[in-house]
Amino acid sequence: MGLIKLIILALLAWFALRLWRGLQQQQAQQRRQQSARAQQEPSLMVRCAQCQIHLPQDSALRADDHWYCCAEHRDAHRQR
Repeated sequence: MGLIKLIILALLAWFALRLWRGLQQQQAQQRRQQSARAQQEPSLMVRCAQCQIHLPQDSALRADDHWYCCAEHRDAHRQR
């Protein structure tokens, strides 16, 4: 009976290892797909109202209906 228990235990360990590796590969594939989607989506570009340079919207500052590349340009444009 000891040999049968050992074989069953070895099969259970093998099955658990295969299941764990499969889950790891699935998670890695999902991460690769998410990063590929993020790289494909371009960020929206806006123009600084002061210097007219284009920059990504998530890096820009917004005041009223205008976009600015930095706080100094925002303040300078407001003083005009």
